Amino acid sequence: MLKKPHLAAGDEPAAKAFVARGASCLKRKLFILLVPVLLVNAFMVLVVLPRAAGILNYSLELGDLYDLIGTNLAQGHGYRVDAQMGETMLREPGHPLLIAAVFKVWGTGVQVPRLACIILAFGAALILLRLAREITEDNAVGLIAALLFLLYPATLVAEARAGVEMPCILTVLLFMLAMYRAVDTGRMLWYGAAGMLLGVASLVRSEVFLFPVFLLSYLLLTSTSWAQRGHTVLRMLVLGVATLVTISPWIIRNYFLVHAFVPTSTLAGVAAQEGLYTCEHLSHGEQFRQAQRAAGRERAQIARQLGLRFEGSFYYQFFYTPQDEVKFNRALLNDVSEEYRSNPAVLAGCAAKNFFFKFWFLGKTPRATDMNMLMQLPLLALALGGAVVLSKRGLLRRSALILLYIIYVPVVHMAIIAHARHSVFVVPFLVVLAAVFLAWAWHALRPQNSAMSELQILQV
Repeated sequence: MLKKPHLAAGDEPAAKAFVARGASCLKRKLFILLVPVLLVNAFMVLVVLPRAAGILNYSLELGDLYDLIGTNLAQGHGYRVDAQMGETMLREPGHPLLIAAVFKVWGTGVQVPRLACIILAFGAALILLRLAREITEDNAVGLIAALLFLLYPATLVAEARAGVEMPCILTVLLFMLAMYRAVDTGRMLWYGAAGMLLGVASLVRSEVFLFPVFLLSYLLLTSTSWAQRGHTVLRMLVLGVATLVTISPWIIRNYFLVHAFVPTSTLAGVAAQEGLYTCEHLSHGEQFRQAQRAAGRERAQIARQLGLRFEGSFYYQFFYTPQDEVKFNRALLNDVSEEYRSNPAVLAGCAAKNFFFKFWFLGKTPRATDMNMLMQLPLLALALGGAVVLSKRGLLRRSALILLYIIYVPVVHMAIIAHARHSVFVVPFLVVLAAVFLAWAWHALRPQNSAMSELQILQV
């Protein structure tokens, strides 16, 4: 960490000016250091990965319904996957609106959405600098975390896909930064701001929506008095209300559409059915991609049995009315819930596989799974080492927010679909922990008589 010079009491104005200039200089140097890495990131995303996609047999096409909805929005057809079908709730509105804006201004295609994701990734890296500083008070940790994030293969692939990952990561990081400020100050205003940012993140990807419940449980368990628990409940209530207010336009729109409460999307049933099907039918060495397609065919058969009019049987099913979409989603959820209730051992087995393996490593093919393990295992090991270092420094509780989120996301996927692409959402928080360990290792392994007391690049 940077050391502040000792100044006399009468020098306070000069001291403040010195600190301000030093902080400004440091920010400029950190920013300048990140720019070359950003250029490498952009070259990999825009040039290298698209050319390597065919060789390595993976897809970088913009999809997952975001492109279809975004295209229809840009063309003035409304929030639909097809201009001839009814309005949909299959995806949360955040990312389709971003894609629609990009398509409206620059035209369709994947390169401009990729460029937008590169910009979002750089924004996320800048937030990581601040977040790591909030946790460790060490600028070197923040710099290492930002560099790791921008160069990590999963980040690069997510940007090249121009998927929902980068908008989700950026909004969740903003929420985390606001939460740390709220915890530090105890002010309701900051809890409200954090709630609004969580609402924005939920409109991008809804799996973050229930994180305050997870967080509240932790805070209540670690509180030392009933008065403290009361204050905690009140603050989290403010956060929750702010979240609901932020997402209320989407909820109101859905209610007028189907006269039912739909706070997020109607893909929960698909995620649950696919998770159960692939858990029961995916054998060792089989392609996960094929199991997903088989699960899609089973969903199509269920839709036919329900007498619903739809298109698509390869993976997603698209309905001509939003009411049928809701009916189908509920039917899938009910079928999966009934299966898990009648066979708790199946739920336990699937949950264990999802939490300990699939969420972190499972790819579309066995080769992709092997590559995921090659990339993810070192990061997980470094993150675990970083958690140990924080514990020894007495900072483990300070890092509780990001540790809880790292646990929360795979917990959400325990009873639904889980594969390595979902782990991208926790990569920014893993790299913070990994950076803690790498910074500690640098200080521990360097020569004791070295004249460098800190990384020279961080000196002001």
